[in-house]
Amino acid sequence: MLLTLFLTLTWPPLLLGLCAVLLSLYYLFLQPPTHPRNIPHLPFWVTLLPLFHDVDQQVTFQKYIRAPLEKHGAIKIFFGGQWNVIIQRSTYLTEVFRNERVFQKMGNQKKIPHSVLADFLGDNIISSRGDDWLLYRRLIKPGLSSQFNPIPICENATNLCGIFLQAQGRAGGQGVTVQGILQRYSSANLLQGVLGVPELGAQMMAMEDAVPLYSIQMDLKKYLFHPIFMSFPVLDYWLGSLIPSRVKARQLVQEFSGELQTQVLQGQADSVARSLVQAKRDGLLTAKQFRDNLNVLYVAGQENPQLLLISSLYLLGKYPQVQARLRDEIRKLPIDDLHQGPWDTLPYLTATILECLRLFPPIGQLINRRVSSSVLLGDGHIHLPPGTYVGYNSYGTNRDPAAWGPTADEFLPERWGSSHEEIAHRYQRAKAQAEFISFHGGLRACLGERFALLEMHISLFILVQRLTWVLDPQWPDRMTPAGPLHPRGLRLVFSALEA
Repeated sequence: MLLTLFLTLTWPPLLLGLCAVLLSLYYLFLQPPTHPRNIPHLPFWVTLLPLFHDVDQQVTFQKYIRAPLEKHGAIKIFFGGQWNVIIQRSTYLTEVFRNERVFQKMGNQKKIPHSVLADFLGDNIISSRGDDWLLYRRLIKPGLSSQFNPIPICENATNLCGIFLQAQGRAGGQGVTVQGILQRYSSANLLQGVLGVPELGAQMMAMEDAVPLYSIQMDLKKYLFHPIFMSFPVLDYWLGSLIPSRVKARQLVQEFSGELQTQVLQGQADSVARSLVQAKRDGLLTAKQFRDNLNVLYVAGQENPQLLLISSLYLLGKYPQVQARLRDEIRKLPIDDLHQGPWDTLPYLTATILECLRLFPPIGQLINRRVSSSVLLGDGHIHLPPGTYVGYNSYGTNRDPAAWGPTADEFLPERWGSSHEEIAHRYQRAKAQAEFISFHGGLRACLGERFALLEMHISLFILVQRLTWVLDPQWPDRMTPAGPLHPRGLRLVFSALEA
């Protein structure tokens, strides 16, 4: 009796209070902004779908995002605890890439400063601007623009073939899960070819050996792109110290950073890392600047090539006729010495790599610029007020039918041309017109493009020369639900080619 009376008296005020809290949260975070007026907003719940359903983000894009993006060229989207403008139309993107003064780089350390992701990568060459960026660029660019020694990649790719076949032997008729193997392979290439740590690279290729840097990174990846904290990073600030998983994530960030620095300081050789180490010793870099740039070099330098390799093997496994044509090109031009890089004589290989990059850019969506002053985008069609965060959807731009025609979603390497000169011209034009933005664009284009393309040429050349593969028929063909877009848990069935 008393309980019933208590509930009768208290329940309405409690319900009203809860409704007031929910409405306040909606108006503070989820209500779409008025500006820009001429573009629609994506319902906020679309970006929250991974919290409630096991979704395929490629399906999510096709169902909810593609049509408004292609119609308007840009949309408002909720991400990172706030509303942002995502651009897809290439003519708009050329304005963004050319006007660094207005569309200023503003990474996670500024946008979501209390998040685990910001703690992990901090202020680095990708997200910084002004004098800091000029300093980082002066230290890092020369090492990424030089001639790379292809021998370690050739040796690792040859070993990779054996690793796949050994794994296939253990798996029997079932498919081999490739992501972990390719993670170690791309890490080995970076450590040996860019960071000057060959011993650690060799350990990475010894798949049975435990490597602390790899183990820590794999644990950390489980926490970085959790949908609830990517959508509401303020929770890291409010509750981060109370949630065991977030405490664990920050602990892993420290362990990873410490292990990477320890390994790099033991190596260096003639490498990009040597420039960073020397700059820190000379007082040009603080300890945090050194840590942040080393972290981002390692993560971007091996994570993005690994994702591209996964997607490339997926496409070649799904379209065996492309794999067969690629193999025919390689066999018609016997090459014993890959060290000279005869890629101009293998146009279909280059076209295949570019087509894989077009369909599955390793970073499908990126929001890391902020408008510094009022600007009109697209011949005055879109007014962006100061403080607006702006990004782009590489996946959408690279598949825009306005640039790539009605076959934009199809895997057609021949669209790039048939000769080395024709392919190079098409590639440069597509980048200049922001129709192909897998390596971003403008002054802030990816400095690792040269190494990534070399790694892909050698890797696919050797793999296609020695192996054939198909998708595991038992593997569900689907993409990741959030974060980097790539085939989820890809499994392939490998066979050795007869010499």
